[in-house]
Amino acid sequence: MKARIAFARSILALVGLALAGCTGPAPRGTPESAGGNLSAVQSGLPKSPSGFLDYMATEYAGLADNLEQQSDYVDADYFARKGLAAENGVAVQPEQNSSWAIPLEQPYGFRTQLAQARTRLLAALDGGARDRAPQLAARAQARYDCWTERMEDDWQKAQNGPCRNEFMAAMDQLEHRPAVAAPAPPPSAAPTPGNVINVYFDFNKSALSLEGKQIVQQLANQLKANSAAMVTITGKSDLSGADEYNLALSKRRAEAVQGELIKDGVAASRITVQAVGKRQPPVATSDGVREPRNRVVEVTVH
Repeated sequence: MKARIAFARSILALVGLALAGCTGPAPRGTPESAGGNLSAVQSGLPKSPSGFLDYMATEYAGLADNLEQQSDYVDADYFARKGLAAENGVAVQPEQNSSWAIPLEQPYGFRTQLAQARTRLLAALDGGARDRAPQLAARAQARYDCWTERMEDDWQKAQNGPCRNEFMAAMDQLEHRPAVAAPAPPPSAAPTPGNVINVYFDFNKSALSLEGKQIVQQLANQLKANSAAMVTITGKSDLSGADEYNLALSKRRAEAVQGELIKDGVAASRITVQAVGKRQPPVATSDGVREPRNRVVEVTVH
């Protein structure tokens, strides 16, 4: 136990700036210490949490574990350290978005949205939520931090992803706002000719993400409901890198979507595949720019 406490204390200095809500670059973790710090915070979690910091440590341990399972060892280590700090009585603060590489303030205002959400969160926490509803308050802070981390990692998924949505739901509860029932999902309809479905990819990757697979599966269900519909799959890339390389990369992306459609039951004869690389970007940028919206496969129904 003494060794674990000493180990935990030794890392507090590494996160002190971030825990104080600094506005400089976040002192992120390291892959080498991720496993040790995650084990340390997990072993020190209270069996019967009661106060805000108990729940905060539990939440950060869960977030760190999730990130480690995604092989994001740097951020897993960082949030494991925040959990250890909470275990040791440090008043850990929500993340400052200025410490993270949040994209697209123009035109989408993502940094502004996060800043406004943090102000809302702190108003609730400093207004007594830590004592009044410690478990819910800890959940709100952890989900906010998760939302911030996800926005840096993949804004296309995070802008309306589970971390953000769970943060909003927790805040509504903390502020005693009535829950609004989510609208029922529309029935799976046959695709309309001319529709274009976008499937996005990570930088320099051609493997479908979980979200991409879900989009393709939904499209496949719709295509099976309308056997007359055909699709053209067009692979694209952003403008970073050589044209020849990007042409091949965009072809692999298009073929990944084609393969997933076929696996989901769409006949290969209904699918046309083409690749244009960096030559027809959906978003015009200068050459060499890494634009996430250009790393896409466009599936056109006709």
